[in-house]
Amino acid sequence: MKSGNSKNRNIFFRYIIFFQIVCAAGLFAQELKGKDPSQIFARIEEGIADGSVDKFSCYFSSKNYISLSNGTAGYYSSNQSYYVIKDFLSICVPSSFKLTNIVTETKSPFASGTIKYTSKGIRKTATVFITLQMVDNQLCISQITIN
Repeated sequence: MKSGNSKNRNIFFRYIIFFQIVCAAGLFAQELKGKDPSQIFARIEEGIADGSVDKFSCYFSSKNYISLSNGTAGYYSSNQSYYVIKDFLSICVPSSFKLTNIVTETKSPFASGTIKYTSKGIRKTATVFITLQMVDNQLCISQITIN
């Protein structure tokens, strides 16, 4: 009977150790979230190319500077930024977007690239500039310019 209890204890301790490892890995992943500028720029690139702000809106800071080729310019909250960019991408429908210059080894990482889009049946091209800034120990979008 003792060997059965011992076996159950070993299984129990293995589960506890496994659970601790899984929790530690999850916390480590959360710590890295918002700290890898390359990953953030990749999400932004994917989201703009698809016209899907949802893919990168979690990276908006509480105060973002946005300047768009349709004349929209100013500082916006994260919620306002979401709708300003979403409205722009619904009118200026992207056909392609690629970040060609990415600088991550700085306090405020930035990237630039070219977006090709269609607006009112006319194909257009614009330069996109994005800046990240550290806010509460996480990198957030501080500026998006599409001109």
